[in-house]
Amino acid sequence: MRKISRLFPLISLFVALAAGQEVDTTSTDSVAMEAIEPIDQLRTASEETKFFGDYTIGLGETSYNNVRIFAGDLFVGGTVEGQIIVVGGDVMLESTAVIKGRIVAIGGTIHRKEGAVITGKVVEANIREGINISEEPVGEAEKFDYYFEYREEKLKRRTTLIHPDINWFVYNRNEGFLFTPINWRWDDRGRSSFRLSLSLGYRFGQRQPAGKLTLDKAFLKKRNFALFASAFRESRTDDSFRLPSDENSLAGLFARQDFYDRWDEEGFEAGAGLDLVWLRLKGKYRAAEVDSISISDRLWEVFHGDRLFRPNMRISSDYIRSFAGTVAVRSRDFDALSSGAGLYLMGEKVIDANTTEVFSRSTAMVSANLELAGGIVIRSRVIGGTSAGVLPEYRYFGIGGLGSVTAHPYKSQSGDRMIQMNAELIFLPDFLDDDWLIALFADAGHAWMNREHGFTDFNAVTKNTLTAIGIGIGDEDMDWRFNISRPLDGRNVWQTNLRFNMHF
Repeated sequence: MRKISRLFPLISLFVALAAGQEVDTTSTDSVAMEAIEPIDQLRTASEETKFFGDYTIGLGETSYNNVRIFAGDLFVGGTVEGQIIVVGGDVMLESTAVIKGRIVAIGGTIHRKEGAVITGKVVEANIREGINISEEPVGEAEKFDYYFEYREEKLKRRTTLIHPDINWFVYNRNEGFLFTPINWRWDDRGRSSFRLSLSLGYRFGQRQPAGKLTLDKAFLKKRNFALFASAFRESRTDDSFRLPSDENSLAGLFARQDFYDRWDEEGFEAGAGLDLVWLRLKGKYRAAEVDSISISDRLWEVFHGDRLFRPNMRISSDYIRSFAGTVAVRSRDFDALSSGAGLYLMGEKVIDANTTEVFSRSTAMVSANLELAGGIVIRSRVIGGTSAGVLPEYRYFGIGGLGSVTAHPYKSQSGDRMIQMNAELIFLPDFLDDDWLIALFADAGHAWMNREHGFTDFNAVTKNTLTAIGIGIGDEDMDWRFNISRPLDGRNVWQTNLRFNMHF
């Protein structure tokens, strides 16, 4: 009975989220609502989410994540640097527990033994006692930082460069529900320089397994240089800069939308990686069978059941061999809300294929931020893409849509060249002296074929550039944000979207 009762706060939460996704248009040619969020390539995720089960942070352990438990209890004996949200369960804090962020219990109770330390706000909401909010009398330097998730774990929590974790829940128009419960690593509990990694899941939409198996060998004192080899069957996309996979999954589940074009690859790769935190390098040889993934008809959605998914791009079956590499550089402590800069380069050169002509494709992204004053930040991003040879249609660059240029249809421009610019001025809660933020943003971009004009033909580039401006309002933790935008091409079109992160 207790487990059943835990479901009611979850149901209420999802209903509230769904109710916020509405379309507001003012003309017949307005753009349908798009939902969810873009990616920050130089920032790793900081969320630890558990469903229908208890979770323990033991004595001596430190979690740098935001801990979110749904329909389960949380036991803490160690330290939590992030915030805690428990829905449909209780929070038990031992005397050794240290909570440096906010702690929220919805539909449950916070039990705290003497000696437990909480330096942020405490929020309890349950049927018997209503909503109680308290705050510990701590010094100014110890108070909860509303954007700690961007300022803290950057150098503390590093996902592997060689075999990154795969989201256990992925939902899209091609794979349907991709469930990946196995993300295992074996390295003699960190004592061995060899590591065997396995990610294994199942595509319910295609009724096919998918996953990756990797063996790597680390070198140097800090084990930050590695040689690796992998076998895989996985989907691939060039659109990951637009939205992170988990938010794209929510868009499919709640709004029947998919902001990725993807294809299937099955084969092997081998290469090397270097991770110095501020500098990351990775190079590999890859050989894979390439094919399309059909749109699944075994999909379930909360809303917009009559909305048709966008068709696949044209992809020919092929066996492709290529070299690929990535370079990521950033200034010290650079993150989404502090002054600094970051550079991300990605390139691929196809050396042989059965049916496709050889080609090369490269992308560069520069991010630069500036803190004008306390609580006022300018963020900017510039992305450029180019290619050589005959680029297949499914590898074209695309401009338009979320994570690109808002208030324009998804990939309304495409080609083998592109340039995109995004900027926003954010007034943070510190400046507004409130629990929310305001952002003013502008987007611009253009994609075209090389035969039309070059990068230096500024008249042609500016004449065909898509532009848009907008305003966003979000909560202090940046868990959600509501944006309103419109194009600058003279059309009377307004677009609204609900995001669960920043604009880009």
